[in-house]
Amino acid sequence: MRRRGRSFTQTVKAAASPSESGLARGEWEDPVAGETPDPRAPRTGPFLSPEIAGQLRPLFRTEVSRLTIAWSPEPETWIEAAVDRGLIRDGDKTPPSPISEIELELKSGETAALYDVALKLLQAAPLRLERRSKAERGYRLAAPEPGPAKAVHAEPLDLHPGLSAETVLRRVGRACLDHLLRNEAAALAGNAEGIHQMRVAVRRLRAILSVFAPLLAKDQRRWAAGELRWFADALGEARDLDVFTTTLLPPARAALPPASEFERLALAAAQRHRAARAAATGAISSVRYTEALLGLLRWLDGEDWRSGGAADLQQPIGAVAPALLDRCRDKAERRGRRFTEQSAKKRHRLRIALKQLRYAAELVGGLYDADRTRPFIQRLKRLQDELGDANDVRVGRDIVDKLAPPGRRSTGIGHAGRRVLAWHKHRLAKNQDNLRHHFEALLATQPFWRVNDA
Repeated sequence: MRRRGRSFTQTVKAAASPSESGLARGEWEDPVAGETPDPRAPRTGPFLSPEIAGQLRPLFRTEVSRLTIAWSPEPETWIEAAVDRGLIRDGDKTPPSPISEIELELKSGETAALYDVALKLLQAAPLRLERRSKAERGYRLAAPEPGPAKAVHAEPLDLHPGLSAETVLRRVGRACLDHLLRNEAAALAGNAEGIHQMRVAVRRLRAILSVFAPLLAKDQRRWAAGELRWFADALGEARDLDVFTTTLLPPARAALPPASEFERLALAAAQRHRAARAAATGAISSVRYTEALLGLLRWLDGEDWRSGGAADLQQPIGAVAPALLDRCRDKAERRGRRFTEQSAKKRHRLRIALKQLRYAAELVGGLYDADRTRPFIQRLKRLQDELGDANDVRVGRDIVDKLAPPGRRSTGIGHAGRRVLAWHKHRLAKNQDNLRHHFEALLATQPFWRVNDA
């Protein structure tokens, strides 16, 4: 319920649909007589039954001063900028939450113009994207015990074979960036899982761009991959140290004879972990981060890739998916040759190829029979997890080298780190036969997207 002077407006807002419209959301309004919800209002009333309307009560209040500016950056393009400043209050229970934002609404013209204006504003002030509406922030403020922000997982996408490859790529890209944005608050609060989920969102989008590489203009794909690589690098060390301190170090310490050098290793790792988390949150708060997000959203919502010669993007996803999946599977098979003789570096490359195959299979799996897709994806996930376990040990070696550089007195930190890694390598060595068996079983599994061709 909104009041401006003596006038009242009843508003219903839809939750943002990341796969359909990025940061946009549906909105309906009616003028009403007062600040009590009116189920008879023509546009918004149908969302309220009389029973529900009678039970509604105010939970919070927003007090906003708004300056509205109409802007025409080019002919036939009109953008309305609403500059809002104020507070969100829920009575005297908690301190008010400040409002300081610019809302851009495209009245007419191409979507890209909206992002261009946002990028120009970013040059003038260190703005950030806010996916939550004022109401969402108000409900959180009014919760009995708001608590720290929690990490959230990606939501599944509903696809069908008739959608164009372009539409699918747009939806996947928007969903991945929305997944990234929804975990910002948790990551900034120091939640390790929030950082991990942001990294998962980036990895998924990088993998999907690699899967769709044959359909994309090379220069555009390389640019997008470069922006995503920046995200991954900014978050990488914090996540790697989280794995080292919570997954690698504790079981090895519990299994090996106690020694004070393990305590020194744990303290050194925790100190570097705190610094890495601070660097990650600094990157998330940076103008560079917002600029990259706006650029990627502009690319996904715009028409630039149509000028890059990517005509196959207009084909139905059901028609192009088998070839894309074949390409991913062939790549994984090539990188898995002479599996038992592979170095840690080659195993890492195989893991990345399997990850791309898994994300592609999960993306289009809904187009096929679930009884056939499920076993293939489960085998793929199990193998990827096992290779990921080995990769964590490989990354752990780099962490130990940074904690105790060669030639520098480390008071036993380097020795303790090498003992931890040796324990894990011994553990992994026992699983090599199972790992080889799982890889061979995956290659022997009939691809679910080629069953009808058999």
